[in-house]
Amino acid sequence: MLRLSQLINFTFFLFLIGVSISACSQAGNNENIKIVASPDIEVMPDSRKQAQSISIKENPSPINKKSVPMNDNYQEILGLKVGWTKNLKIDDVAYDIYIPSGYKLTAALPCVLVLPGWNFPRTSWVKNSNLPSYADRYGYILILPEMGKTLYESQYYRETSLRWNKVPGGQFIQTRLIPEIARRHNLLKPGGYNMLLGLSTGGRGVALISLENPDIFIAGASLSGDFSQENMKGDRLMKSVYGDYGKFPQRWLGRDNPQRRVNEWKMPLFLSHGLEDKVVPESQSRLFYQRLTARFGSTPLIQYQPVVGADHNYQYWSSQLPYVFQFFNGIINP
Repeated sequence: MLRLSQLINFTFFLFLIGVSISACSQAGNNENIKIVASPDIEVMPDSRKQAQSISIKENPSPINKKSVPMNDNYQEILGLKVGWTKNLKIDDVAYDIYIPSGYKLTAALPCVLVLPGWNFPRTSWVKNSNLPSYADRYGYILILPEMGKTLYESQYYRETSLRWNKVPGGQFIQTRLIPEIARRHNLLKPGGYNMLLGLSTGGRGVALISLENPDIFIAGASLSGDFSQENMKGDRLMKSVYGDYGKFPQRWLGRDNPQRRVNEWKMPLFLSHGLEDKVVPESQSRLFYQRLTARFGSTPLIQYQPVVGADHNYQYWSSQLPYVFQFFNGIINP
């Protein structure tokens, strides 16, 4: 399977991904910031968040994109059945896997690693949204790990007491979950059609997991995520893992800060955030989008949709799934 070595013409990719959606407002100067009409959420055309002016760096590293359609030469998925296989474990971390109905057990199927919000059970996505129906419609495997109270941190510190598990959440994904899912099920292998989807803290996880595993995931979607913790210095969760910003600024600005690592970014990304979010400021997604577009320029491989009237809840998150799967499908089926 091939990866593009450079971004191709904007108009050509715009056609491939099919980002023209009739429900989107097209006002403003940036084609990839859209306000989306969602059920019971009103769209106000004059409420768009305008991107700030940031100098675009020359010769950015290319964003990876699959450029060939799927074929039949794939290995069998191991140890699973069509429908749900639940309560599997890696070490003491539970996970569920869903194989869409009507599909053969082949690794040709796209695979989505689905990340919950802070202290949300892995079943939360399924119980509160129509995610499985989109998996059936588009033919996507879902992998749902029990991530609990993690910020997808890369390490622990002796000055802080919060411990998600024996190893930090980000380290677990990289060194245990991904290799073990590959060994047991023939999924999440390099070169596969692997996606990331997360909400809230899981949206942060999308960014950090992509950065730490750049050869595994070809696209991601982050809803209501946070990416620059230095802009939330009073956040109690960040303090519980990294300590006080005044004492340990390097921890807040280093490896676990996605926005500070945009020069390493390679994955196509769909961002969305509710403009009425009272838990994670909308500016978290907007500023991250601005930094990414400052790096890569305007491209449909990096999209941002702020939604008027949307808060931090499943009414909003569920409403974004049509756009998420359209984005994913545009990456693997140009």
